[in-house]
Amino acid sequence: MWRRSSEGLEVLLVHRPRYDDWTLPKGKLHAGEDHPTAALREVEEETGLRCAPGPKLAPSAYVDGRGRPKVVRWWAMTPGAGTFVPGPEVDEVRWLPLVDAASLVSYDRDREVLRSFTSQPDTAAVLLVRHAHAGDRGQWEGDDRLRPFSPRGERQARALVAQLAGYGAARVVSSSYVRCVQTVDPLARARQLPVETSAALAEGAGRDDIRALLDRAAGTPVVLCTHGDVAGEVLDALSRAGGRCAKGSTWVLEPDGRRLVAARYLEPPA
Repeated sequence: MWRRSSEGLEVLLVHRPRYDDWTLPKGKLHAGEDHPTAALREVEEETGLRCAPGPKLAPSAYVDGRGRPKVVRWWAMTPGAGTFVPGPEVDEVRWLPLVDAASLVSYDRDREVLRSFTSQPDTAAVLLVRHAHAGDRGQWEGDDRLRPFSPRGERQARALVAQLAGYGAARVVSSSYVRCVQTVDPLARARQLPVETSAALAEGAGRDDIRALLDRAAGTPVVLCTHGDVAGEVLDALSRAGGRCAKGSTWVLEPDGRRLVAARYLEPPA
């Protein structure tokens, strides 16, 4: 289940007291019941909310504690009417941003489901990252394009891997400046992706070039690493003039219909 709030895109997790775990709503088929009907029924039974089904997600398979093989089929759903009432099966529910949900769930297989969800065109976020800390520009005597990040920036780059894990990035695109490529390289390696470079993310890039890049990126979960001036142009274009954008920080740009909106600011890690 997912929704949009003032915090951006959120998903619903349930707490099962029997197992003391946080997971995604799911359940078992009744005799003669098809999978989509079962999914809607089980979600309503666990959360009290009647939902509208959306796109099918990647299935998950595992062996339970009693050695039985299990296959779970998943759909993205949007909530409708209803109210959650705590019970013996589910005693608490939480709406959380994707990155927080990915941290809280008790099972790696649920994280894989969240990654499948973030690959959907209607939910795929563009993550706009300002390069990590790179020391003082005035103390660097060489070509500024070759200025590397600092030890602090290196720590930020490593920490971005965990911070952005819940968004399921399928592409990593960077300014060709060394400090930008270094910022997203650990994330790209963790995702087994190449770091692509684009002149539209370099310092001084024009708004038209940036807009064209964002239009091409829409519909795919992608990380874009750039500089403060470019990030400022993007935020201005999305009506976030004066939005915070510290080195190593990320803006989550989410689709709202056919356009991207600046939905959530992630403070620099480490």
